Amino acid sequence: MALGAAAAIALVGTLAGCGRVVPQPAPQVVTSTPAPRPTPAPALPPSRSDNWADAPASPGTWRHRQAGRDSIADFVGQDGRALFQLICTGGRDMALNRIGAGRNRGVMTVRTRTMERTVAASAMENAVSASLTPSDPLIGAMAYSRGRFAVEVEGMETLFLPSWPEVTRVLDDCQ
Repeated sequence: MALGAAAAIALVGTLAGCGRVVPQPAPQVVTSTPAPRPTPAPALPPSRSDNWADAPASPGTWRHRQAGRDSIADFVGQDGRALFQLICTGGRDMALNRIGAGRNRGVMTVRTRTMERTVAASAMENAVSASLTPSDPLIGAMAYSRGRFAVEVEGMETLFLPSWPEVTRVLDDCQ
């Protein structure tokens, strides 16, 4: 009976605790902070030769004119100033003139869809000039490039020029 009395006391103690409210710990508020987003790498300046054909075209238009025996195609910017000239001189030479002041190191680079070449250039007053023969394959590549060609001179903005009929006209006038 002693065992029965202990069981009875345990039962009474358990029943006595049923009416009592046992404090529960406060629910934890979980605040979710979003994971930090990775910082995008800074954009690298485009390489002068990488995807040049996809670069936006230089704003402007080509204009053809005759000056004595010279046939001239001027690429004129939106402000009305010539930025580039392709000239067939009366002596049957082709001059490529990048207009503007730059840090010329004696070279001009021309890129077309089929050819890329750096040619010797010389500084003129407010221009850098390269001279080629009309039969030079680079001139033909500029005239018949599919869509555009690029002209680079150190210290000057690269020009992305459309291959319009004015370029071909100057070439034809030299032949």
